[in-house]
Amino acid sequence: MTFEDLPRLVAEKNRAVSGAERLVDSARARTGSLGRSFLPTLSGEAGAERFKTGTHDPKSQPYGHLEAKVNVFRGGRDRLEESGRELQIQAAGADARRTAAAELAGARSAYWRLVSTREKVRIVVEALEQNEKTLAVAARRVSRGLATDTDRLEFEIHRSQLREERESLTHAALLLEIELSAALGMPLESKFRTPETVGHEHDESLLSAPFEPGSHPDASDMAARGKALGVERLRAGRWWQPELDLYGGYYLYTLREREYQTRRDRLDKAVGARLNFFLFDGLRSTSEAAALRLREEGVGRQRVQRELALDAEVRVAKEDLKHDHELVHYAEERIAQGSKYLARTLDEYERGVKNSPDALGAAQRALSYKMLYADRRRDYQLTKTGLLALLGR
Repeated sequence: MTFEDLPRLVAEKNRAVSGAERLVDSARARTGSLGRSFLPTLSGEAGAERFKTGTHDPKSQPYGHLEAKVNVFRGGRDRLEESGRELQIQAAGADARRTAAAELAGARSAYWRLVSTREKVRIVVEALEQNEKTLAVAARRVSRGLATDTDRLEFEIHRSQLREERESLTHAALLLEIELSAALGMPLESKFRTPETVGHEHDESLLSAPFEPGSHPDASDMAARGKALGVERLRAGRWWQPELDLYGGYYLYTLREREYQTRRDRLDKAVGARLNFFLFDGLRSTSEAAALRLREEGVGRQRVQRELALDAEVRVAKEDLKHDHELVHYAEERIAQGSKYLARTLDEYERGVKNSPDALGAAQRALSYKMLYADRRRDYQLTKTGLLALLGR
């Protein structure tokens, strides 16, 4: 599996991502309410009751109605409702993009940490092999009477430490493989083939990539929420607008409501227009509109601040990427120097010029340089992963 496979795998298998996309579909399914508001509605009622009215004997009679109603005018509130539902799609879409970016960043982070840990396992194994060679040299020196048993013991202790480090790194790699499996939505026992080392390719285009804070999911979500509050405020401000419906239907009444003995005489047919309006609502809508205006203003200010923070995060990430790049090259230089120093020290140790602490110290220093170099390249890739997430890539 390569780094380039991660976006596809996350999109296809990660349930958090597919679940967020379903929420977008759910919001989209609620649109079209404006057109549906002008479709007729048909309602009915049926029942029976036992009653006594006036001088009539107790009776049991059915009642019911069947009525069709068509919306003609809602004071523009139905149009505003449709606008609000469109904005819910934008908010859900922003949340889906935020979820996808977070899940992909998590998978990328686990991937590079796994590759780096496996690389460090190989570095320790190589150090173990080198220590065995040095241990053999120490054994020969001891057998010749040129050194004491402490020389051999030093390298044997170092061997034990390296084996412990190898075991810890192998265990850490196993845990990271489980973490990566979860991030990719795969069975937790999945196994992955990865590159042997963490690559380091300096990407100048990424450092010069433009960034529009308003396009980030956080800012997009806040913008949609702010607009939705504005729509709700407008709806609250139109409380006084009348509602006009056309209606028609059949209505069956009981004798209690229509004083006719025969059912046919208690059956009505009607068509008409109905106008509903409020004259005064106790200032409830005025209060709600004021509250929504303040919330809209508050979300707007938060959005501006979040965009400023996002712009700062991108700039910091780019500067960190430059810094990590420089550190990689410094660590790379020390690798060559440490390897040369180790080779000369071991040669001098075999010839009796240097003692065991010198040889052990050179080996430990060379190992630390290699481990640091692996860490620097890993850190570079992790910083790059964070920058890619901010840029929406």
